[in-house]
Amino acid sequence: MESFNPDMSQREKRKISKKFNPPATRRPAGSLYDEKGIHIATGLDLCDCLTDKCPGCWFECPKCKSRKCGPECRVFRKYMVDYIEFHGYDKTIKNSFQPKTVEK
Repeated sequence: MESFNPDMSQREKRKISKKFNPPATRRPAGSLYDEKGIHIATGLDLCDCLTDKCPGCWFECPKCKSRKCGPECRVFRKYMVDYIEFHGYDKTIKNSFQPKTVEK
């Protein structure tokens, strides 16, 4: 009974270890973005507006709290935005980081 410490019960120890050791998340197969919403192949934290130095121009994402997500959260997302087309204008912004596909 000398080693018993009521302040450090098993429950308290689990609670402390859970705070410092969050559960590991596995990346789903085919996802292009990691658990922080960063593009895996390039390592860039690119906004969905496709502007290089954008600090985030969308509303805050309810899932990850980022302002770079656009209509769908980037965490483990399986697609990239190809281009943005402005209706009423003759302007499109193409994703320069999109991997080149070979047409047959």
